Amino acid sequence: MSERVHQPGRSIQRGVLSIQGLCLLLLACVNAPAYGEEPAPFTDEQIEFFEKRIRPVLAESCYKCHAQDTHQRGKLTLDTRGAMLSGGISGPAVVPGNASRSLLIAAVRYGDEDLAMPPKDAGGKLPDKVIADLVRWVEMGAPSPQDDAPAAAHAYDPEKAKSWWAYQPIVPPMVPTVKNTAWPASDIDRFVLAGIEASGLEPVASADKSTLLRRIYIDLIGLPPSPQQQEEFLNNSDPRAFEQVVDQLLSQPQFGERWGRHWMDVARYAETSGKDVNLTMIEAWRYRDYVIGAFNQDKPFDDFIIEQIAGDLLKHKDEKDRVEKQIATGFLAVGPKGLNESDPRQFAVDLADEQIDAVSQAFLGMTVSCARCHDHKFDPISQADYTAVAGIFLSTQTHYGTPGGVRGRNASDLLEAPDNAGLRVLDRRMDPSIYARRKNQIDSLDKDLEVALKSRAPRQGGNAPAQPGGGAEVSGFDIVRIMTQIKQIEVELAAFNPDGSAKARYMAVSDKPTRVSADGRGQSRRNVAGPNARGRTSSGFEIIADSPLFLRGSIENEADKVPRGLPIFLAHGSTIDIPAQSSGRLELAQWIASDRNTLTSRVIVNRVWYWLFGRGLVESVDNFGSSGALPDNQQLLDYLATRFTKEGWSIKTLIREIVLSRVYQMDTRYHEANHAIDPDNHMLWRSNSRRLDAEGLRDSVLFASGRLDLDAVPGSLIARSGDGPVGGDRIQAVREETIAAAKGDFRSVYLPVARGVQPQSLAIFDFVDPSMVLGARNTTIVPPQALYLMNSDFMQEQSQAMAQRVMKEKGFDARLSLACRLTLCREPYPDEVAAVKKMGGDDLAAWTSICRALMSSADFLFVN
Repeated sequence: MSERVHQPGRSIQRGVLSIQGLCLLLLACVNAPAYGEEPAPFTDEQIEFFEKRIRPVLAESCYKCHAQDTHQRGKLTLDTRGAMLSGGISGPAVVPGNASRSLLIAAVRYGDEDLAMPPKDAGGKLPDKVIADLVRWVEMGAPSPQDDAPAAAHAYDPEKAKSWWAYQPIVPPMVPTVKNTAWPASDIDRFVLAGIEASGLEPVASADKSTLLRRIYIDLIGLPPSPQQQEEFLNNSDPRAFEQVVDQLLSQPQFGERWGRHWMDVARYAETSGKDVNLTMIEAWRYRDYVIGAFNQDKPFDDFIIEQIAGDLLKHKDEKDRVEKQIATGFLAVGPKGLNESDPRQFAVDLADEQIDAVSQAFLGMTVSCARCHDHKFDPISQADYTAVAGIFLSTQTHYGTPGGVRGRNASDLLEAPDNAGLRVLDRRMDPSIYARRKNQIDSLDKDLEVALKSRAPRQGGNAPAQPGGGAEVSGFDIVRIMTQIKQIEVELAAFNPDGSAKARYMAVSDKPTRVSADGRGQSRRNVAGPNARGRTSSGFEIIADSPLFLRGSIENEADKVPRGLPIFLAHGSTIDIPAQSSGRLELAQWIASDRNTLTSRVIVNRVWYWLFGRGLVESVDNFGSSGALPDNQQLLDYLATRFTKEGWSIKTLIREIVLSRVYQMDTRYHEANHAIDPDNHMLWRSNSRRLDAEGLRDSVLFASGRLDLDAVPGSLIARSGDGPVGGDRIQAVREETIAAAKGDFRSVYLPVARGVQPQSLAIFDFVDPSMVLGARNTTIVPPQALYLMNSDFMQEQSQAMAQRVMKEKGFDARLSLACRLTLCREPYPDEVAAVKKMGGDDLAAWTSICRALMSSADFLFVN
């Protein structure tokens, strides 16, 4: 990010144009050509594939002989991407995008005995599934986070890992004494000031009232204050004026939209499956609305945790309460899924792994999934620990509701809410006559399928297929076509009642059955299909049961089963008694949400601090393991974690305490002596200047133009598009171009969220990757952002609407005053007035350029 430098009375962002500069530039560059696109880097999903599916194989089977700290047989090194591309004596080991020319693939395929690797005395040929993963990795370009140098060697010491600070009990710290007793307004300030004074620093002054008001509005509701709200606050001399504003904002419905969006980053919320087949998940929006409601209600965070992991297993007051708690478990259902996986067993194991990863990172800040194939390389988590948790999620049925067929083999159902649950439905209908006709089509196709399957069955006493009625044999293609047609119609009808009214359905999870059902489902072994499975084999995980430990993570290589339970070390002696008829999700959730857990309260308190300051007390907000960062101020973190649990796990109470501190209210002013000692501001001697996130920027633009509609939006563009794939030249539910161009005057939280494609207004400003648990977003300042602000249709429309709004004022000075208060929440500076007057003109075109300049300026794009 560009360095922020402060001058008396105002701030300027290096690398970002000032208002004056933008005013002049816009006159010449409104129609500037777009920059050429740079080659796309590897996606987070591709890097995740390498880390989970490729690196463990290389570490287990290759690094003993082919790493930089070994004797490197054949002078081949495989522990960096660059070394693999350079290769050894025989040439490059990997040719990105071309598996047939990659020696690594030839070696693992065992086609040449002289080349075959790993050698037989080191384990022999890898399982077919692992080889397929390696081929897929090479074909996608051999993504790796290591380009030039191997990762620094990490000598893993189990005992040292157990002593890591985050695994130690939270001991309420003593509030420190400080020299400057007049400065602190709270104990938070005393913890911070003690560190500042010990480092020989001094805190900067408090922010001015206009700056502070904009900061708190953006942070709590994601919108700036109106000119009237600014005037009221600036004229309010009550010492509790700021506190009153905070309480008002915490009670507004926009608070849940702002803070619910923060949590959706962590929950990897999206409305499509992603991965190889990107299918819509049309009921995901209900989880979005649950999250927004939970933050507005200030649902205790421990309850929030339990409901998202095991809401379906909780007691409920009525049907409405039951359905709401089940919708909460959409947290486990909205993650990315490889729906085209041909092996149901592999799909089940991958789905459980994704859920383990989401739960452990979101709530514990731990990468438990790193122990899927081997013991964790950095933290005291064994593969047996991972397997104990995997059994819990393999005993869980996930209802995500995607269509089946050739491109989505692992389809799922949705749950239906009864009428007395009060669940709203989108305004969609199907004509009853069409419903009846489509139902008859299924009956007819079922008969065709029965005949087709019989025609493919071998005759008794021979291998020749039977030919019903003497007709020709039906091809396998015809069978697949019929099955796909049936599935498509079933999915279409599943959304409606026979009278054509839409059903109230939702995503959720539930426990699997405890025994095999009468229709043949619930089989405990694979390769067994029930009569309703339409030829699909069983995953072998159809009932509640413990998981076997998979050697090297391969489903082809099972060891003994591991009882469902907790990671031994992280549990610190705690055990959970999982009933035989239960998955164990409830017991797991209750352990995570316990105030005795050393991680949970620390992790969420740190997330809240990050969302308010732009930097966590622990910088690695999603990683509290030993490969993560040490806390800048552990005493403050533990103080807040202790207060948080004692105050009933209230997020609003935590936020209120933080924002009323002097630390939160400091200016962003530069201090040369402080900067020389602590240039990264670890001691919090000033506030951090932060770029508006994508949603905050778009919503602030709509607010300034006067077009923002604050009404909540039911559903989403994807929900209304229906089931099917995203993109494609033929059949699709919604095209990528439609999602990229999505717009509306509503808040950005209600825009469609798809994996692989995002609305342009969000994507260009570093919108989150919804395939990953991400508590901290990347922030970039790149030329395409400035070009979007100056040239896009959206900015042109909003700038013109804002110009029409300000031109209702009489006189140039009054118009510029309103324009600055709408965008910058302050009056214009004299040099800004002079710069704008130099532009000349007082017509709509001139004011449109002025408004666009204001909304492209550093003081608008950044929160000071």
